[in-house]
Amino acid sequence: MPGSASSLEPGLVVFQDDGAVNAIDEYTRRLVGALCEIGAPARYAPDGAQALSVPGQNAPWVLLQYNPLSYGRWGFAPTLLRRVLGLRRRTGGRIVLSVHEPWVDIYGWRSAVMSGYQRLQLRALLARADAIIAMTESLAQTLGRGAVPIPVGTNITPTTADTATARERFGLRDRFVVALFGRAHPSRALDYAERAIAELAMAPVGQRLTVFNLGDLAPRLALPAHVDVRTLSSQDDAELSYALRASDMLLLPFTDGVSTRRTTLMAGLAHGLPVVGLRAPESDRSLLTPGALILTPVGDRVAFARAVVSLSTDSGRLREIGEAGRRLYAERFAWPVIARMVRDVVMPPR
Repeated sequence: MPGSASSLEPGLVVFQDDGAVNAIDEYTRRLVGALCEIGAPARYAPDGAQALSVPGQNAPWVLLQYNPLSYGRWGFAPTLLRRVLGLRRRTGGRIVLSVHEPWVDIYGWRSAVMSGYQRLQLRALLARADAIIAMTESLAQTLGRGAVPIPVGTNITPTTADTATARERFGLRDRFVVALFGRAHPSRALDYAERAIAELAMAPVGQRLTVFNLGDLAPRLALPAHVDVRTLSSQDDAELSYALRASDMLLLPFTDGVSTRRTTLMAGLAHGLPVVGLRAPESDRSLLTPGALILTPVGDRVAFARAVVSLSTDSGRLREIGEAGRRLYAERFAWPVIARMVRDVVMPPR
């Protein structure tokens, strides 16, 4: 069995929660629950690096959820490494670094400076970690040092309601519903989605088209005026799940392609919702399972729009892709699967 007698003490899962809606915070809370359910006791420390310096703090292992911007202004966190090492000196516990975002992308001289010191900061942490988890296969290769790729899970618990019930909730009985999910961010290629929806509006489903624009701080969309666009008054777990269940497809075009670090993708798959996304060199091989997602190349907006319109005309194919995606999620990305993978890193077999 993984771990030892000391593993009966709960491990410490650390993230800097600033009180705002944050996908990593929600992921961390759900991960702690999933670990406890499989017999790997864990507790969440949402006060971040400060938790590592609490007198009497003890844990057989510490899992640090790392995104540099969460631990310091502009991602500069000089005390983080000192606190991590201080905890290990006091307790002798195992330190595992879980990297969600390694450093900011470079768009100009300011981001170049930020990216530079964030790379040095992460390099120092990696050198002193006992083990490393990366959210994607490509990031694991970039980090090296034996980093283990482990995907995220869904942050939205699927409702048990069927599609008809969910549609009745929103008055969408005979509508064709396309969902977008997430906030404005440079990695979201919303122009792909906007073009696809504009073409859908002229397709056979155009007269009954509804667009769900989901998520906290969902961006304004540039769409034809006659398209029915809806947001939710509440972004709680249950309401989001009903909206996903009521939808016919989910559009997730990201500039770096689909990847296993996207909780919105996992939510779509968990709900059996056909996903149309982009394929890039960074896309994880586990997501390239034939028939589970519809993926077109990054850089080809025409191909993306055509794929969306084509899928909208084939109800049988919509069902097949949704079910294939649900099976893929259950086999590779469900919370018990992820929890076992994380347990084997933080509590390795001896």
